[in-house]
Parts: sequence; C-alpha cells; structure tokens
Amino acid sequence: MKKKSYLSPKAKKGKSKADWGIFCVEPISEGELIVDFTNGRGKLIDLEQTAKLYEQGNDYMIQVADDKYFAVTNLEELEDVDLVNHSCVPNCGMQGNFKIVAMRDIEKGEEITIDYAMVENSTYELECLCGNEVCRGVVTGYDWKKKYIQDKYKGYFTEYITGKIKAL
Repeated sequence: MKKKSYLSPKAKKGKSKADWGIFCVEPISEGELIVDFTNGRGKLIDLEQTAKLYEQGNDYMIQVADDKYFAVTNLEELEDVDLVNHSCVPNCGMQGNFKIVAMRDIEKGEEITIDYAMVENSTYELECLCGNEVCRGVVTGYDWKKKYIQDKYKGYFTEYITGKIKAL
C-alpha cells in the first residue's frame, strides 16, 4: 500500500487565489493537527537536487537542515496535503518539521495557510498573493530572520528554523 500523509477530515482541497489550496470544511480548534507529512511519501534530498526540482516547477518541499529538504520528487506523488499555501497572516504553524497545526480557531470556508518563513532558509523570493493588509509583497527565504516574524510565530517554526533562530 502506498504511504500517504495525514490530512484532517476537517480539511479538503479546493480552488484558491494561488491555484489550489486546502480549505476548512468543519470548524478546527486551535492546536488541532491538520497535516502530518511524517509517514507520507517524499524523500530527503540535498540542495542540488532541490534546485533541479525547483527549475522544473516543483517546489513542494520543506527544508529540514542547511542542505536537506523533504520533498515530493515526482509530481505524480503530489498529495492534497502538499497544497498548503503561504499567507502573511496565516492560521496555521509548524510543529516539529513535518506537522501543521492550527494557531487559532479556524472557521469553515477559510483557507489553511502557513507563512513560508516558518519553514525556509534560502535565497528564494516569491511574490505574495495573500492580499492581506500587512502583506510583505515579496516573501523571501530569510524572512525568519526578522525579529517581528520571530516574535509573531514563536513556537510555530520548524525545528530547523527554531535552531537557526536560537543560534543568532
């Protein structure tokens, strides 16, 4: 049987501003587990492999070390859980390196989002489409270094990014 990541039954794939996303279909409580990649498909790959995937349009990955990413290496392996989009005002955060949890209560119809600052430490830049009043406009792989972001998401960064913050 093919391994699958966990997606809460309270969340489903749907059309979003960015293309596809995950949406709340039943109320979700603060702290509730929404996604768990721990037992899902995906591989640990290095920075060189990551760059090749990104050039091919595959950016479904979470950085777990300076030169290691947990990634979907074949788009045929893509799961609905991989469609969690960025927001500068997210409703979810990370727990460990592979789990996404609700940072607050989430109402039916809301898109499940994280801030990519919680998971990334690299040179990338991405035009933000969240449209929030406090939108950064451009999301970078080093946004986690900003003190206000560290304060805002304390307790919701991956273990990797948390280690980087402690080392500052």
